[in-house]
Amino acid sequence: MVLGSGVYRIGSSVEFDWCAVRAIRTLRGRGIKTVMVNYNPETVSTDYDEADRLYFENINLERILDIYEIEASSGVVIAMGGQTPNNIALPLHRQNVKILGTSPEMIDTAENRYKFSRMLDQIDVDQPLWKELTSFSEAGEFCSKVGYPVLVRPSYVLSGAAMNVVYSPDDLSNYLGQATAVSREHPVVISKYIEDAKEIEMDAIAVNGKMVMHVISEHVENAGVHSGDATLILPPQDLDPETIRKIEVATAKIGQALDVTGCYNIQFIAKDNEIKVIECNLRASRSMPFVSKVMEVDLIEMATNAMLGFPVEAYPESPIPKTGYVGIKVPQFSFSRLSGADPILGVEMASTGEVACFGKDKYEAYIKALVSTGFTLPKKNVLLSIGSFKEKLEMLPAVKRLRSLGYNLFATSGTADFMNEHGVPVKYLEALEDDNDSQKSEYSLNQHLANNLIDLYINLPSKNRYRRPASYVSKGYRTRRMAVDFSVPLITNVKCAKLFIEALARHKDFEIQSVDYKSSNRTVTLPGLINIQVLVPGISTAASKDFEDISKASIASGFTIVGTMGTGLPKGIEDNASLAIAQTNTRNHAHCDFFLSMNANVDNAHNRLKDTAALFIPFSPIAGRALANVSEAAKYFGSWPSDSPIVTDAKGTDLASILLLASLHNRSVHVTGVSSLDDMALITMSKDKELQVTCDIEVYSLFLTQEETGSKLLPTKAEQDVFWSSLHVFDCFTVGSLPYRLATEKGKSAAYAGVQETLPLLIDAVNKGRLTMEELVTKFYTNPRKIFSLPEQKDSYVEVETNRSSLISSTLGPFAGKTFSGTIHRVVLHGETAYLDGAWYTNGSEGQDLSSVTRATAKAITQAATPAPASSSTATLIHSPRLGPIQETATPATPTTRASDVHRSSVQIDAASALAAVNIAKDVLPSSIIRILNNSPFSHRHILSSKQFDRNELHTLFSLAHEMRTQVERHGSIDLLHGKVMCSMFYEPSTRTSSSFAAAMSRLGGTVVSADGSSSSVVKGETLADTVRTLACYGDLIVLRHPEAGSAATAAKFSKVPVINAGDGTGEHPTQAFLDVYTIREELGTVNGLTITLVGDLKNGRTVHSLVKLLAYYQVTLNFVSPASLRMPVEVRNELSKGGIAFNEYTDLDEVIGQSDVLYVTRVQKERFTHVEEYEQVKSAYVINNKVMRKAKTQMVVMHPLPRVAEIEPEVDFDLRAAYFRQMRYGLYVRMALLAL
Repeated sequence: MVLGSGVYRIGSSVEFDWCAVRAIRTLRGRGIKTVMVNYNPETVSTDYDEADRLYFENINLERILDIYEIEASSGVVIAMGGQTPNNIALPLHRQNVKILGTSPEMIDTAENRYKFSRMLDQIDVDQPLWKELTSFSEAGEFCSKVGYPVLVRPSYVLSGAAMNVVYSPDDLSNYLGQATAVSREHPVVISKYIEDAKEIEMDAIAVNGKMVMHVISEHVENAGVHSGDATLILPPQDLDPETIRKIEVATAKIGQALDVTGCYNIQFIAKDNEIKVIECNLRASRSMPFVSKVMEVDLIEMATNAMLGFPVEAYPESPIPKTGYVGIKVPQFSFSRLSGADPILGVEMASTGEVACFGKDKYEAYIKALVSTGFTLPKKNVLLSIGSFKEKLEMLPAVKRLRSLGYNLFATSGTADFMNEHGVPVKYLEALEDDNDSQKSEYSLNQHLANNLIDLYINLPSKNRYRRPASYVSKGYRTRRMAVDFSVPLITNVKCAKLFIEALARHKDFEIQSVDYKSSNRTVTLPGLINIQVLVPGISTAASKDFEDISKASIASGFTIVGTMGTGLPKGIEDNASLAIAQTNTRNHAHCDFFLSMNANVDNAHNRLKDTAALFIPFSPIAGRALANVSEAAKYFGSWPSDSPIVTDAKGTDLASILLLASLHNRSVHVTGVSSLDDMALITMSKDKELQVTCDIEVYSLFLTQEETGSKLLPTKAEQDVFWSSLHVFDCFTVGSLPYRLATEKGKSAAYAGVQETLPLLIDAVNKGRLTMEELVTKFYTNPRKIFSLPEQKDSYVEVETNRSSLISSTLGPFAGKTFSGTIHRVVLHGETAYLDGAWYTNGSEGQDLSSVTRATAKAITQAATPAPASSSTATLIHSPRLGPIQETATPATPTTRASDVHRSSVQIDAASALAAVNIAKDVLPSSIIRILNNSPFSHRHILSSKQFDRNELHTLFSLAHEMRTQVERHGSIDLLHGKVMCSMFYEPSTRTSSSFAAAMSRLGGTVVSADGSSSSVVKGETLADTVRTLACYGDLIVLRHPEAGSAATAAKFSKVPVINAGDGTGEHPTQAFLDVYTIREELGTVNGLTITLVGDLKNGRTVHSLVKLLAYYQVTLNFVSPASLRMPVEVRNELSKGGIAFNEYTDLDEVIGQSDVLYVTRVQKERFTHVEEYEQVKSAYVINNKVMRKAKTQMVVMHPLPRVAEIEPEVDFDLRAAYFRQMRYGLYVRMALLAL
């Protein structure tokens, strides 16, 4: 399944549709059935012939789950549809939907500001300072600390919605209110905004975290303009090499840390060679179509192959010129349709389209792109209004350049004074309030704009540092709106203004050059090919399927017309009866156009069949009734109409006699299946004597030899070499009867033998320089049509991808299972798609019988035009990008050759094999893990209580747990504790704790020795102290669970090795608390600022006792909900009060469920009660079900240490907020980290 982007709107436009289409076509090219889900009829992805299955449905969790189940999909590609599919990636993943490519959990890491920030810190990649919005006062303090301006940004935003640059404290609360209103359920952050920094776009492809392709694009505008509105330059023109190096290093680090498989996009800001990451999207970006077409490397195809585990060529060679080649993408706006909108650029996206053009430099490309958006170049008058003094200085050289170009300059008051003082004469205009005074109209800016006296308006508003009420009706705003309303070209960005003026100075009347145009595919569009001679064994056998099989194979192989040889087995088309049978066999069974030939025999010389297009005179022994001698053939030359061609397969002396007869009767003859040098020499001599003779060669004769196959039907290698050097002798290529005869010789005969591989073989020869595309078209279309006087097939053509591999699936011929570099993508017959990427769209009724169609010429061709031999320069082929939107033409002309002659030494990365589990030696561990291990605060320490450790130590533990998670997901196990032994001693029943410790040790390469209280010496009366001493002799670590509170501390006194408390009665369970905090951190991004509600048995629940001690390190609000008899113990509450931690106690869960971010549910522990009656009274005090969950926040998380009894009903398991099973998985990573430390 491929998910689209949905409706076209600002931020989600055609770029993502291009990505989805490219993904579909890549998948279909590999023979994989595809399902497209989208709900926008304007998209190409929803065309009926793009995907195998199309669903017009909303892209939301419920619909995707339904379709996934209905189609039994093997996986979902979410990376091509923009932010909408990304937002449901994690919920889909948690419903066991297989997401192809990067893990949804890593997508969440990149999208969640807290997780992403922590990751950047761990890999030493810089980022702007930022802070979570918790209150207006804290926000104000942070802004005062880092200094204005700042950027207000919600997480999970679309196209910068609710993002604002704030320049003053007065506007902060207003902007924060706007941001919060847009995205209530996600954090809103404030980050430091760096002025005058350059924004840089990075698009990259990675396989299992290893970057295999990257492209850097440069923004013209400084940071602060949304990337969707920015002018993009590729290749970058003004970046320092050191900046580029740092960006490449940071991108590789991020790809590795997020274990990216597929495409990802990172936006950097750079100033003074220092870079900072401002955003990372683990999906296709808006710039990827532009990048792919400029670089002529299809990033989406690479990403799709990577996501499905197919081999990916790392850093494929881009065929673009090294110099004199620049692509620029400019935005297209619709401000004229948005009444009252201020046409200035900012962090919120406003463009509704884009145009890209190419040039020899950025100036040429920029002015072409601007003109393409409808921008009119100024002829005479230019108006300037520049706000800030800094930008006036920056624009001064450009304004002088404008003056030198002869433009009349007008300016508003401040700008006019500045320019005049600096020696640039400008005329002053003012936005007057009253434009009715005729004496003032000469100076009225409004009048000049309204009367179209201004050809270009450069308005650079000053940054809004001191925002005034009702500023939207300022003079600057009014004049900008006037420019839009009166269609005056408007520029509002200083960098764009400078670039435009320089481009204008260099502008000349550009002629179309090779740099200006580019095919969207590495394809050729060929006219429908004509196979003039094909053997149909059962052509005149009643109910034979041979013709249908051949026509179906032919249309899939690019042949829109096939001609039958007339002969057949056991009989050909020789009389009216056999012709009637042949016509019946073809009726409603023709997948392509065709013509029939009459087969000559001794009896039908004077019985010409009217509904046949040609006469076939057979001499081959395969023919049903071959002529015995030339004298029998002589009868036909006198009786057969001169406007109908004669075809023969005569060889040797028979051929010489036929040519003599043709000369004597002054008529044309076509020789099919030339296979010997003698015959070729005889035909060449006849042509030199200007006889009316044409000939063809069967394609197999050019690619197979006697030495390879052992068949005498084929030429020798020496003969074949002569054929290749003498291609100009042959007027046509044909499939002929040779493949059938060869297959029959091998015992694998079939009517359609040899058809499938014909065009791939020839395209492969084109790619290798042995043949030109022009020669192929001449011999398979132009000449056949002339020789047989065939009518033009309107709206019929073939799209061939010259650089796409083609696997020969037929098992009949010698090429079965082989791969060639040429694939037939689409065949169109009479304006309808007949074949597309392995699928037929014909039913047999489309083909027309051309046998009796009136010909444009009344006489057969005297001699086909023979092309000159290809020179060495002809074989030099042109590169163009790979498979994109198809440009269909009604009548394709002979194409320009476009295929690669570069033999690349590629690095193949087999993504599938890379996924195999491997053990990692310690010396190849990531540096982040090694750094943490070398500074372990847990080394050789007993883990007895959660309050042993401070927040910094917890941060170390959680950082390593995150690394363990990455390594486990990537490799399965880490050989870090090889040779170490963990002793597990559990006096109480346990499933999760004992299993997770054992699994953690096993994944780290260690071994586990287990014992329990029921089967060890404990039953004989052995004390805990002696048991611990015993286990300490055998292992390097003891994990202990005991029913008595304080037992872990007792054990630690007698143990020579570290002891980990896995639960000591009603005391503590520190490792459970560790994993609980880690779970909250991973699920919600942070622990700070949350409201955490603990429900159930708080008196006896050792897990909650440990947890609240850890939560005391964070800024949280704690709610305790329990029956009065199961309240949190007094000592725990007192400890929280001493630490200044706010907590509230309740008996009714409904009072706090709506405000809770985390709902931590505990089991009422029956084993802790002395009387069953007491247990029965409270066991069902709190039951979490769907009714309760409806009252909770949509982003709340439900946790439980497990096992559960009845406190959480099974129906809650299907709620995405239920995290208790994920909680167990998090526990594995935490315990792995703990053991490693």
